[in-house]
Amino acid sequence: MRGTTMDEIERPYDGCGKCLLGVRRLSRVEAATTSPERQREDVLTAAAAIGGHIIDWADDWEVSGATDPMTRPKLGPWLRDERGKYDGLVAAAVDRLGRNVVDCLNTGYKMRDEGKLLVSYGHDGVWNLDDPNDENRFTMEAWGAQMELRAIQRRNRDATKKIRAAGRPKGKPSYGFQYVRTVPNGRVDRVELHPHAAEVLRNVARRILADPENVSVSSETARLNRLGELTPADHLAVMYGKPAGGRPWYPASLRNMLLSDAAMGYLVHQGKPVIDRTGNPVRLCEGLWRWCG
Repeated sequence: MRGTTMDEIERPYDGCGKCLLGVRRLSRVEAATTSPERQREDVLTAAAAIGGHIIDWADDWEVSGATDPMTRPKLGPWLRDERGKYDGLVAAAVDRLGRNVVDCLNTGYKMRDEGKLLVSYGHDGVWNLDDPNDENRFTMEAWGAQMELRAIQRRNRDATKKIRAAGRPKGKPSYGFQYVRTVPNGRVDRVELHPHAAEVLRNVARRILADPENVSVSSETARLNRLGELTPADHLAVMYGKPAGGRPWYPASLRNMLLSDAAMGYLVHQGKPVIDRTGNPVRLCEGLWRWCG
């Protein structure tokens, strides 16, 4: 970076007027991707180009581009002024700030109105949204990000319809179940009960049915939290080699799992069983409740 060392680009807030927050985001982080590191290099290059430095990173991994920047787990608190002082944002591209025109412009105008800097790799210098040329270019890049997001969403919807029509699952397995693939990262070959997670739900059902006067969904939620039982989200994360987030169980979620048609082993879409050509619900595997006695 033309003689600038990494230590000079990353250092604490010092009131110099160019203390920037590095913004990175990815919808999916996989072992093979190099995007986090590429984004890092782009952000550092863009910061160095204006003589700025990075005081912290707002890394939103596994966060959809459709998420409002104000509510993103890492970037949101900075935008809501909950994390301390900073002089502006620097991103690897405009589409890392947001994936639609409204979100990008809201973030851009917020920086402008607060007198903060807005920088992105590939743009020469700081964005000046009071300049018509810069404002138009920023808007067009945001528009391009929005069109790309819509194309991705359309492809995903079409793929979902095709897979559902074929009676195959798509997305994450319901708690209590697991996908089995003959080829790693390949298509799902079959669905099976997950030995531990299935038994967790079956035990909850047995306890409630055996003593409904004293045992409820709420008391079972508290029991699972006391035991440190992984929630569905944390259980799924660990299954796929990711760290658990320490999330708690909630009564409404547990109740929904117990009453869901997915617990019967059916293929479910938007909360309802998928119906085959004969008018019957598509069953992926045995349900949870066959062995509840």
